[in-house]
Amino acid sequence: MPEASVRVDVRSATPVKQLVVERTVNASPERVFDAFTEPEQLEKWWWPKGFSCPAAEVDLRVGGTYRLAMKWPSSTPAEAKFSHYLGGEYYEIDRPRRLVMSGRAINDEEGEIFATLIELTFQARDGGTAITMRQSYFDPMPPADAMAGAEQGWSEQLDKLEQLLEG
Repeated sequence: MPEASVRVDVRSATPVKQLVVERTVNASPERVFDAFTEPEQLEKWWWPKGFSCPAAEVDLRVGGTYRLAMKWPSSTPAEAKFSHYLGGEYYEIDRPRRLVMSGRAINDEEGEIFATLIELTFQARDGGTAITMRQSYFDPMPPADAMAGAEQGWSEQLDKLEQLLEG
């Protein structure tokens, strides 16, 4: 199980790494923005392939918070599973163009594992929406296994989002 880290102020700390993922989906910026901010929609697509979000809590206002629970795939051995969620605070909300928030990976046993800053932009393009996700990482860095799968994880999440929006 990962070791807990100290709490990082993601608004003032200097990032040590950034991940940028882009995707264009066939939906309006309003629909895409809402899929990132409405609990009932987040529960349908958040987390990578095989994982699910059994509970989402959102207080959508600057200074408000969110919490997205994670359910492990059934194929994961019981001893490898731990209570985990992503939570954070909203710093900027500009519907339907931009959303900025902290992303704190937390488990009930260890507390905060790592913190990131997530910046999302939604731009109308060719009848759909271009999504740009920029995730900034800070010291202490996430565990190596979490970093190794970050880009793939976001890609799989956006696959699920695209299926939801086009379904």
